[in-house]
Amino acid sequence: MIGVEIITKRDCYWRIVASLDSRQFLEKTMSRGFGATKPKRRTKKIPASQASKVRQCDVEAGSRFSPEEDWKVNCEKQALAWYAGVYNPLAEIEPERIREIEADEEEWLFLARMIGWLEVDDELDALYFTAPPPSFDEIQADWYLRPVLTTFLEEPTPLKDVMADHPIPHQLVDQVIAHHTKRLKWKPERVATFIQDVSGKTETDLLNEDYAAILLELQHL
Repeated sequence: MIGVEIITKRDCYWRIVASLDSRQFLEKTMSRGFGATKPKRRTKKIPASQASKVRQCDVEAGSRFSPEEDWKVNCEKQALAWYAGVYNPLAEIEPERIREIEADEEEWLFLARMIGWLEVDDELDALYFTAPPPSFDEIQADWYLRPVLTTFLEEPTPLKDVMADHPIPHQLVDQVIAHHTKRLKWKPERVATFIQDVSGKTETDLLNEDYAAILLELQHL
C-alpha cells in the first residue's frame, strides 16, 4: 500500500534509542525501568542480571502527568515506546504488590529460551510487570514478555496469553535434548534410561515440567 510504512519492533526500539543522546540512554537504562520488576526465580536464587542486547529503560514525559495523561500528551512517542517494549509507567511498583510467577510459567520460559524463542541468557530477563495502555491500571497489571527479546512477538503481550497461544513444540525440545546427548555420545538406550530416571516417564509421555527437568540435568553433564 502506497504511503504506509511497516515498522518492526526492533525499528521501534532503535528509534527510541536514537532519540536519546548517549548519556540520557545510559542514565535511563541503568537507573529505572524493567529491572525494577524482574520476577523472582522459584527454583533457585537469581544470579546477577546479565547484560543483554536490550537493557532496561523507561521513556517518560515527566512526573507532572499521570500515565494516561502522559499517553495523551505524548501519544506518538509513548505508543512507539510501548510497542517496542521500552515504556513502563509501573516500573517502580512495590515488589510486594507483584505476583510471583508460577511453576508452569517458569517452565515455559525456560523451554522457550532453550528452543530459541527468547533471545536472552536468562529467561526472566524477557519479562516485565506492566499493564495495558493508556491507563496502565495497576489492577490489570501482570507479567508481560518484551517483544524485542523474542523471535515472534511484535508488541508487549501478557505471558499467560503467550503461553496459551504458543504452546512449546515438544519436537523442538527433543532436538535440543538430542544435541546434548550427541555431545555426550549416548546411544538411544542410554538416552531412554536417562529420561526414565529423571522423569519417571517414557519419552512419549513427557510434559513441559519433565522436559525442563531433563534439560536442567543435561546441562550439568
